[in-house]
Amino acid sequence: MTDRNLTSAEISHLDRADMLGRVMNMPQHFRAALARAQSVKLNLQLDQIRNIVIAGMGGSAIGGELAKSLTYNQLPAPLAVCRSYNLPEFVDQHTLAVISSYSGDTEETLAAFEQARQRRAQIVCITSGGKIGQIAEADHLPRFALPAGFPPRSALVHLVVPILKTLHACRFIADPAPDIDETAALLEKLGPRYHVQSEEPENSAKRLARALAGRLPLIYAAEIYEAVAWRWKEQFCENSKVLAWHNVFPELNHNELVGWGLRSELDKKFQVIYLIDRHAAPAEIHSRVLARMELTQGLIEKSGVPVISAAGEGKSLLARFFSLIFLGDMASVYLAVLNRADPTPVEKIDYLKSQMAQR
Repeated sequence: MTDRNLTSAEISHLDRADMLGRVMNMPQHFRAALARAQSVKLNLQLDQIRNIVIAGMGGSAIGGELAKSLTYNQLPAPLAVCRSYNLPEFVDQHTLAVISSYSGDTEETLAAFEQARQRRAQIVCITSGGKIGQIAEADHLPRFALPAGFPPRSALVHLVVPILKTLHACRFIADPAPDIDETAALLEKLGPRYHVQSEEPENSAKRLARALAGRLPLIYAAEIYEAVAWRWKEQFCENSKVLAWHNVFPELNHNELVGWGLRSELDKKFQVIYLIDRHAAPAEIHSRVLARMELTQGLIEKSGVPVISAAGEGKSLLARFFSLIFLGDMASVYLAVLNRADPTPVEKIDYLKSQMAQR
């Protein structure tokens, strides 16, 4: 497995739907998503909104979690992400309900959408079509129409930007456009580093994939980076076809840390990845959390498990988040190649959906 070469020919042979190309286009996604979002008229009763819920699953839910973390220090109203069929009980006519489903047919999100309509929430839909798109059009609900033809996990940027623009339109946060522009420019700069033509010694995405070959990724981060860590986990599961886990500081210091005590043979199957931020403000990552991360790394390494660090780049939190997401997405595709897997198909998910449709 680990002796497989990450060459253009090898990647093209396995990556039949060009998942790598989709990841490399992430900078363009930011500009396209911003342009699309600018033209959407929301027509909400802003003075009536008291709380916010974002309903979605998978990549759509990650979009909500990212927005929640990005706006944590700005939002004057509570925001909850609903990854389920049932909305929280507080949802009513004073709730901004963002219904996010790339396909428009996610059954959990459809159920939550129906509840939001019944409770007369102020609804905004983010979808490429499907049943949610049809209902939004029939009910004259605000809708961000997403470009078609993406695997949902490849549409992350198109799912995040509309949420940020909606929160700005509600006067909850500052205009995200400058941060979006910075992020797009940064990812364009990072692209050549991770490109397939960049040799492995200089390519941190390829090196990360090589370190993970034959191991299970365990991603640790500060709490504000949980959505990023979650995204890494999802991409390794879906693209690389491996199990992966994530956890956050300081919570993991109160339970999971003890699991490193046995020095068992199982530990040798793990590769711990720290997602770090060298430029975080105290309001983003508390200084005591940084101390906990340092001490925990020492304890893990004493157990014989290696720890790799990946650092976010950029000025804004959005740029720092997506610089890491970009790296993780690229590494997940390279790891798929090392695993002799096509990164795009998700056969088990498709099978489960087909079986659920019969029940």
